[in-house]
Amino acid sequence: MAQSNRRSNGVPLPLGLAAALDGWRHLSGPLYLRLSAALAAAIEAEEILPGTKLPPERLLAEQLGVARTTVAAALEALEGRGLLERRQGRGTHVAGVHGGQVEPRAADLTTTLQRNIIFRRLGDRSADSVDLLGNPAPGPAARAAVVAAAQAVDFDGLMTDNGYFPLGYPPLRRALAGHLTGAGLPTTEEEILVTAGAQQAISLLAAYYARPGASVMLEDPTFPGAIDAFRAAGAHILSVAIQETGGAPGPIAAAMTDGSVRAVYLMPTYHNPTGTVMPDAVRRELVRLSARTAVPIIEDASLADLTMAGQPPPPLAAYGRDAPIVTVGSLSKLVWPGLRVGWIRAGRSMIAQLGQVKAVADLGTSVVSQAIAENVLAEARRLQDLRRQELGERLAVVQDLLGRLLPDWTWRRPRGGLYVWAKLPDGSATELAQVASRHGVLIAPGAIMSPTGRFDDFVRLSFDAQPDSLREGLRRLAEAWDDYATAVRDRGARRIDVIV
Repeated sequence: MAQSNRRSNGVPLPLGLAAALDGWRHLSGPLYLRLSAALAAAIEAEEILPGTKLPPERLLAEQLGVARTTVAAALEALEGRGLLERRQGRGTHVAGVHGGQVEPRAADLTTTLQRNIIFRRLGDRSADSVDLLGNPAPGPAARAAVVAAAQAVDFDGLMTDNGYFPLGYPPLRRALAGHLTGAGLPTTEEEILVTAGAQQAISLLAAYYARPGASVMLEDPTFPGAIDAFRAAGAHILSVAIQETGGAPGPIAAAMTDGSVRAVYLMPTYHNPTGTVMPDAVRRELVRLSARTAVPIIEDASLADLTMAGQPPPPLAAYGRDAPIVTVGSLSKLVWPGLRVGWIRAGRSMIAQLGQVKAVADLGTSVVSQAIAENVLAEARRLQDLRRQELGERLAVVQDLLGRLLPDWTWRRPRGGLYVWAKLPDGSATELAQVASRHGVLIAPGAIMSPTGRFDDFVRLSFDAQPDSLREGLRRLAEAWDDYATAVRDRGARRIDVIV
């Protein structure tokens, strides 16, 4: 029997699969049921991560020393339970205990918009709705800074050139290099690529790292724009729980060590949506792993300037100059999303390659926005202090309202960022979001933050809005929750029929 962990033709079993099948033949029943039970237990215990691609039936049968029909029957049983997804030409992937589509077609952008309420509402906003999704209008300090920065732009000088800078407007690249150096990450102009916001930066990196059959690892939950970007690029996504405590970073380290992933995308500082901060020991260990394995880590630092107290940790790349760490940043959350100015910080050769890709996409970010951003960046430290005070006051409003209006909800105070990650006592956040929309308030259900559709008992609430809007929005949300919770109780079931 001792063939349960055999590797055939030098091809290793995927992450967690070998350990999961150790001793599977000792279970009772027909072989296919034993194999199905062992795999199901490993998937439910997350020993095999959601998104993992299983070997083809023939190869798996050889590795296990059984007939191919045995493997086919076991996989069919798991598919029937929603634990696996099997698609012609794409293979078999672990869907996770909550099921849901792990690997949508790369070109299905319509489905992406339908799934992601945040992006959909950007083009479908009602003036009567209170938006707790995020991306509000800037406050007085940011508006004044942008107006002053625009007035200081030498437009006549700008127009002596054609304005095409695929790598970015040189003065802004120098300013960004200085900004990162001041944050503890020595950076040169040649290590900076200016993008149209962090979303374009992530999309460029997704296209850069996604190769046929390549896997990337994302936290679960995470920024939905990253999920969509990697899916659109055709990458296989492995998901891992966010790292909130010290010690070895577990599955991330295993995937990097055994070569299961081509890249890892993380948001270690003021994580979106949870607002947590990755411990220093984990940061150092991940950077050491990246240097040793040459597996790149993409750090999304879009919210890193938005601390509630103290100074944020330095970027991951500051922990090890020899590690292939890529840093993504943006002025959207600090200043104004309408500037559409973000950046990628990476090695010179990679920046040059990404610049060629960006040139094909748009020839370069608007030079007018970049010139304004250069001037705004000089005020970055002052704006950070003002934003910290502003967001602290707004979070206090939300904290009070949640305690009074929604006392059954549970949440932890974020250490930074823009969001409260709140857990519902019952029901579906996706359904609640529909009911809330009918009450005139927009919220983000947790499932869109998950590569595997989990966290449908969580909602993400942005506290970056004027206090009056927050008060009205939470009042409407409390009314929506009362209606929804009553409907769930009356029907005696988890799911109800709600139509926007």
